[in-house]
Amino acid sequence: MSDKKNPEKGETETPKKSKAGLFAGVGLAVACALGATLATMAVPEPPAPEPVLQGPFVSKLSKKDITVNLAGEGSRRYLVMALNAEYFAYDQSYVDARLGGSGPEDPLYTAMLKDALLKLAATRTRDQVVDLALMDAFLEDVREAVDPILFPVCVGDSHSQSMADTASGLKVGESIMRSTLTGFLHQHKLVVDAQKKTLQLDKGPLVVFQGRERDLRVENENKQTVYLDVTGLNPDYSGELPIGVPGQVRRIYREQFLVQ
Repeated sequence: MSDKKNPEKGETETPKKSKAGLFAGVGLAVACALGATLATMAVPEPPAPEPVLQGPFVSKLSKKDITVNLAGEGSRRYLVMALNAEYFAYDQSYVDARLGGSGPEDPLYTAMLKDALLKLAATRTRDQVVDLALMDAFLEDVREAVDPILFPVCVGDSHSQSMADTASGLKVGESIMRSTLTGFLHQHKLVVDAQKKTLQLDKGPLVVFQGRERDLRVENENKQTVYLDVTGLNPDYSGELPIGVPGQVRRIYREQFLVQ
């Protein structure tokens, strides 16, 4: 039986559905679904901005006053100092960590600071540290002596010579104070491949290690050197680490400066 109506009886035929319209509708639905799927896909995050130095900040150089002997007069004169440092750093908390936070100071930092100030004071007489015309020169010498002690070469997120980078387990070697590497922490990179047992500083030569080295010498293309302790290296670690100094002392201020 035909589905068509008889036009002679006043009935009309039912219009046919357009296949083109049907396909267009299906295409639109697919496009919408695809668009929704793409919208929910993860968009790659832009690279993190390179860290920059913050500051200036001000901090005490030591929690306690430091007493040093002066030259001349049989070394019977001594200077009692409480000094503050104006500095730049990638993270203000770095210096606080060096000074031990709410706990005791890092004993290695304290010993190195006192030793540097004792050596410097032994070259100055009473007149040379109390004369206003000479005092600025003395404080500048203090700044130069203190800067590499407060901000030694670090690797990764370590804050001192006794700490290792948390991701790789690397830390600086025993001779790090002899390092000739210049530049801030995020201006140099150390490429580490623990499985192949290789290290590379910037574009310097590839250095192969055994894993027992506590003072491994590594240099970059400019012959600048660092010393590294690889004994705690994570055997699965592979990647790049920042390496360099994490800040800089700009000026030293007197809080207490008493000659006796």
